[in-house]
Amino acid sequence: MSHPVPVTISAPESPGASGPTGAAGQRLRAADVLLADRGQLFRALFLAAPIAKAVVSPDGHLLVANRALCELTGRTSGALVGRHLDLLTHPDDVPLGDRATEHVPGTPLLDPQLEVVGERRLRRADGESIWVHQSQELVRRTDGEPQFVVVTMVDVTDRRRVEEDLVRRAYTDALTGLPNRRALTERLQRALAVARRRGTTVGLLHLDLDRFTAVNDSLGHEGGDQLLCQVADRLRWSTRVEDTAVRFGADEFLVLAEDVEDVEALRTLADRLLSVLDEPFHVLDREVVLSASVGMTLGSDLAPEALLRQAHSALARAKASGGRGRVEVHDGAVGEGYVDQLQLETDLRRALEAGELRLFYQPIVALSDERLLGYEALIRWQHPTRGLLPPGAFLSAAEDNRLTSRLGAWVLHQACWDAAGWDADLRVHVNISARHLAEPGFSELVADALAESGLAPERLELEITESTALFAADATLHAVDTVTETGVTLALDDFGTGYSAITALHRLPIHTLKIDRSFVADVVAEPATAALVQGLLQLGKGMGLQVIAEGIEDGEQARWLREHGCSMAQGYAFGRPAPLPARELEELPDLDDADLPTGLDGTAGAPLVPLGELHDPTEDEWGPEADTGPSLRSAAVPQLDAFVLPATGVLPALPADTDELPEVEAEVGATDVPAEPATAESAEADPAVAEPEVDGAADVVPAPGFDPGVFRPSRAFLELRELLRANGAADIAGVPEPREPVAFGDLRSLTDDPTDFSGLRPWLESFQQRLGPRTGDLPQVGDRA
Repeated sequence: MSHPVPVTISAPESPGASGPTGAAGQRLRAADVLLADRGQLFRALFLAAPIAKAVVSPDGHLLVANRALCELTGRTSGALVGRHLDLLTHPDDVPLGDRATEHVPGTPLLDPQLEVVGERRLRRADGESIWVHQSQELVRRTDGEPQFVVVTMVDVTDRRRVEEDLVRRAYTDALTGLPNRRALTERLQRALAVARRRGTTVGLLHLDLDRFTAVNDSLGHEGGDQLLCQVADRLRWSTRVEDTAVRFGADEFLVLAEDVEDVEALRTLADRLLSVLDEPFHVLDREVVLSASVGMTLGSDLAPEALLRQAHSALARAKASGGRGRVEVHDGAVGEGYVDQLQLETDLRRALEAGELRLFYQPIVALSDERLLGYEALIRWQHPTRGLLPPGAFLSAAEDNRLTSRLGAWVLHQACWDAAGWDADLRVHVNISARHLAEPGFSELVADALAESGLAPERLELEITESTALFAADATLHAVDTVTETGVTLALDDFGTGYSAITALHRLPIHTLKIDRSFVADVVAEPATAALVQGLLQLGKGMGLQVIAEGIEDGEQARWLREHGCSMAQGYAFGRPAPLPARELEELPDLDDADLPTGLDGTAGAPLVPLGELHDPTEDEWGPEADTGPSLRSAAVPQLDAFVLPATGVLPALPADTDELPEVEAEVGATDVPAEPATAESAEADPAVAEPEVDGAADVVPAPGFDPGVFRPSRAFLELRELLRANGAADIAGVPEPREPVAFGDLRSLTDDPTDFSGLRPWLESFQQRLGPRTGDLPQVGDRA
């Protein structure tokens, strides 16, 4: 702070002078004093001011500089006076002369340095950069011409440094010093714009440290922070100058690579970074070895957010593979599937309330006599836009949304309710997840489902996996014991594929073993697999357990399993999953026993295909491993075409030696009494009624295709004829013999002339014969209606 300049104000007084008195007189006397002592006033208000000021000529040269300006710039008054203001300009800034605008006529012509209003950067004599806020006041002569400019500069360096520090913190990771996610967005947007102009591509590498949580657990957060800083340093000096290493969050890093040629060049960069990270780290006097999983993507025409999502989806694939140090490249279909999975999780929350879930049932049969024993309940989701979804498409979403218990409760209640309407000797199998089984109140849930549906406990079997049985807690074991004490049985699903199948048999009261389909598929072709399956069958038999073979798809597999002691089977060979077979039978109208196919258990239902006629089913869109939905030809699950509704049989063919139609009474009676099977003599006499025998069962011959040259009476025609006869009307003449197709003309012979009907005359004559005696002449060719 400069010392104040003493100012002495004195004015000679004229004793004889006269003037205004009062306040006005005092103001005039003060103005006279200021004008008389303006030299001292200038020193007090300008030279001694604590704010940097300078008097500058209109051409930008310094005329007078006060002490504050000298201190601000680090120069003496002599070094400033007479010099141009360019002396103070920072060399890194754009010269103000290049930014000068065109002079507007009528305005004072000033140096560009004097046109600056606001903050600017200056350089001191010692080379330090400072920021000032510049303002100026133009002083004019009496004729209006510019005389000089008073320039004021206020030091704002401290404020600017604080602001820059805040900006740096906003765009820099505080721990590692790398750019953060916010800085990445701006740099990525700029890099994509440059790549589009140059026709190049931008690459992204998304790195995630493997098992970093173990470092935090063993070395603490301080050790984890030190490790992250060392990883950041290695990434910083391992990338190119034009690349940017970013800490994306927690133990995730991202490298933005500009001007990348192709995927192989990006993979080379990823391999180099992984090799750098393979070197041991030294943290808190301990040696730590790390690895990282990497997701890669390339692009130039995408938005920054889309490119980031692609890199993240590739990283998710690398992490999901289960290995360490894996590198995955983005796949467009996988990326879209990842986004769809998020939407699927959201939709699943509303599926229960919206009633979109369905239960399909796959039959379980006895291999000895092909008798139906029960069904396994399989959940499906009738999605409003994606159609019917198998369980593999949404069960993972249920796990992520903690909806497994709600889905399991719904399946259990619905399966018990449906099974209560089946025959009393049919059982239902329900799959139970490990999470659902471990939750409190599971035994009460099973009891409620049985009580509400009225299903006997002996008809319910719960299926669990080997891992569930092996790692079940004591509370889970107690819940299972409580459930099985009521009569509900327990099945071990996918036997042979878990961690320790033998141990699982001792932990829980298992009633049934289900051999996994992966073993059954190769049981005929692979001797090693056959020996393994035979051992599983002997193990189940020795322990007194029932054994079900899953995934049987042809007769050879079924015969092999039956010959080696397997008692029950399940698979596409016996029927694909379908919805509610028994309830559908109850909703059908009452039919005669002769009209219903014979089921496995002797009741109404679709017959099983004999083992000799089983064939490989056609794989559906989800492959043979998935139970996806009803097949058009399910053996054990009834289909719509498995029934012959009453009064829809084929009419008997007309005898060849008569023109008379059959009596209506005989036809009507056929609706109430099953038709007698055709004999060999009748089959020889009339091939139209011959019915080939398949396994001793008579199949109905389908109606022949439509032929416009052959007249066949419909049911309505016969009823109308009988009604006319009962009312005394003359009998209609017999139906003429079928005519050769050539007699009807050829529609292709018709001309484009709308007035030419010559090609239609044979058709008109044929229709006239069908109408009986003529009631008028046919229209002549060429007549118009």
